[in-house]
Amino acid sequence: MKFPKIFLTCVVIVVSACQHASQKPEPAVQASSLAVISINDVYRTAGIDAGKTGGLARVRALRKKLQSEYEHVLLLHAGDFLHPSFASKQDNGASMIQIMNHLDGAFDEFDQDMVVTFGNHEFDKSKAKYTPLMEGLLNKSEFTWLDSNINWQTGFNKNDHVINSIIKTYGDLNVGIFSFTTDMQHPDFIESFDGFAATAEKYVPALREQGADVVIALTHQWLQDDVAMMQLPLSYRPDVIFGGHEHFAQLEAVNDRWIIKADADAASAAVVEISQSNGGVSIEQPIIVPLDHNIQEDPKTARWVAALNQSIDHAYCRKIEHESEQCLATELGKTQVKLIAEETEIRRFETNLGSLLADLALAPFKSCGADIALLNSGSIRLNQNIPAGDSITQKHLEEMFPYPSDLRLIEINGKTLQAILNHSVSGWTANGHWLQIAGLAYTHDSDLQTATHIHVNSSNETIQDDQIFRAVVPHYLISPVTNHDGYHMIDESMEVSCEKTTNNPTLRETKHLFKQYLMQSPEGISPETKGRICHVQTQQCN
Repeated sequence: MKFPKIFLTCVVIVVSACQHASQKPEPAVQASSLAVISINDVYRTAGIDAGKTGGLARVRALRKKLQSEYEHVLLLHAGDFLHPSFASKQDNGASMIQIMNHLDGAFDEFDQDMVVTFGNHEFDKSKAKYTPLMEGLLNKSEFTWLDSNINWQTGFNKNDHVINSIIKTYGDLNVGIFSFTTDMQHPDFIESFDGFAATAEKYVPALREQGADVVIALTHQWLQDDVAMMQLPLSYRPDVIFGGHEHFAQLEAVNDRWIIKADADAASAAVVEISQSNGGVSIEQPIIVPLDHNIQEDPKTARWVAALNQSIDHAYCRKIEHESEQCLATELGKTQVKLIAEETEIRRFETNLGSLLADLALAPFKSCGADIALLNSGSIRLNQNIPAGDSITQKHLEEMFPYPSDLRLIEINGKTLQAILNHSVSGWTANGHWLQIAGLAYTHDSDLQTATHIHVNSSNETIQDDQIFRAVVPHYLISPVTNHDGYHMIDESMEVSCEKTTNNPTLRETKHLFKQYLMQSPEGISPETKGRICHVQTQQCN
């Protein structure tokens, strides 16, 4: 691939693959050669780390660079961008659509070489009353949406650039693309979702019959389901899967075919060269391209991003009737240590911020007999670390908790707690169901995907199946209108009342508890990890 040296820098998880790819001689560029860029799970148009990492202006820069080297460049997005974020709480995803429309460098022009699919978070606004909102966002989009496995309710107006599948022609190369979206969210305006096997069985042969030389699956589902799709009978297998959902860059080879995912918030992008070679199709080894401070943003896109985000920030301050339009820069406190909130950490390990938030969640419920607190890390969405010595601002708080963080007290037995923790450690690839905890400790084996040696309240004895515990959990994990993040072993029927928190609603919101803690610590906070979760592959566990 004809990337400059900086683009061949690889994320840690794929160093060996990138070393192999970078040693290959650069092929001559041919008219039929196609560079495919794929991103996924992008919630912040400006990126993270104060704009030093990721963001759509760097995606635009990468696209322009590849367009200078290849006659054909295709941009894919594997879902999750309308929600959730601070911006989407203010404008319901409108600014994200505006910036994505600009990724071809033009306004009011349909982007023929950009294809996206729906992620589960596209459907956060899921009630029937939001049908016009979704229809409006689709109508304003200047790119192709794929909905291969989505069966919309009768009367839903998806417009003519939301289609089941597509074939793109690049020179003498015909590229067929279909999509798959997980059914984790099931909005009122969708009748049903087809399964991944049925979807592949329908579209892979059909696209080949229509002349596709290569078939791409653009998916938003767990990696294990992508792997299962690649293990279908040969006639139903796509040639390559570009996916999303885990927020964590991954390259997986299954049956000599690639499954590729990039990091969330465009902290990286996946790039693959596809070409006709000796009468057949050649799919080169993928490269994960870090989009960090070494990559200069496209200036025009960066200005547009900055202007839109400033407008959103100022509108928020006016909405809450703050005297300053800079209210989000208000300092709430300082941190004396680096706060670990980046998603590949807080969704896989105990972190100092995660432990602190769990402690804060547990404290108000102690008077009602609470033993433990369990916070799903997918509800903590800052996705960046805050350096030691830095201020913690109102903007940090709003981005950290884009969802309501209402806490509830439930009563469970030891057998259920074991099942909860086993689910927490399952699919250990930066999943949002990973729990940050307080009041208990356990050992985690990511190879076996089990939680063992579980101790509650510093007891020397491991838990027993019939023991009764009271646990503080976010309402999301037991609500009848959510998918519980997969915690189907708990529900609202297990809830017990806690009068102290009922009389003081701020004690039931993690967001408010954290803000209060910051404002009560003028010298700065310095939370530590407490050794609650011991990972046997990286730590010495007793």
